[in-house]
Amino acid sequence: MFELFKEKATFMSAEVHLFKSKAEALDFIKDFIIENAANKVSKSVVWCESQFLEGIDKDALQKELPQIEFNIDLNSASSAKIGINEADFGIAETGSLVEISKTAAKRLCSTLPEIHIAILPLNKILNNMAELFGKIDIRDIPYLTIISGPSRTADIERVLTIGVHGPERVIIAAVENF
Repeated sequence: MFELFKEKATFMSAEVHLFKSKAEALDFIKDFIIENAANKVSKSVVWCESQFLEGIDKDALQKELPQIEFNIDLNSASSAKIGINEADFGIAETGSLVEISKTAAKRLCSTLPEIHIAILPLNKILNNMAELFGKIDIRDIPYLTIISGPSRTADIERVLTIGVHGPERVIIAAVENF
C-alpha cells in the first residue's frame, strides 16, 4: 500500500521518504532544518505536538536547533519557513494526507509555512476515503483537512501557480516503527 501512496503523492508533487525508525526520521528532519532554515537567530520552524515527539527531549532538540518553536500561534506559524506536524492518516488511492485537528496549532503548521513536513506512521495509510470514513465518526471531528501535495491554483488562462494559498513544498516522512 505504501508504494501506491508514494506513487500518487509524488504525482501530486509531494516528496515522500520512507524511514524504518523514528530515529532515522528525526535525523532526516534535523538535517533538513539545518539545510533549509540555517538562520539560528530567528524561530523559522514550528513543530506541533504529536505522538512522534513523545520520548524526545524537546529542550535538547531546541538547544541543538534553536530555530524550532513548539509554542505555536498565528505569528510564529506565519513567520516560519518550515511547519512540522503528524498526519492522522494517508490515503493510498490519492496520495493524500488526512489531518484531524481540535486545535489551530496543527492547522497552522501545515498551512502557513512555505514547507510542510508531515510525519506519517506507515500503519496509518488506508486504501481509500471509504476506509477512512469507516474508521472515524465525522460528527466527532471539529476540523478535517485533506492535503494532496503543495498548494496550487490556476487562473482563468490556466496558468498553474504553486504555493499561493499554502505550502510550496510538502514533504512526507513515512515512518515504519514509532
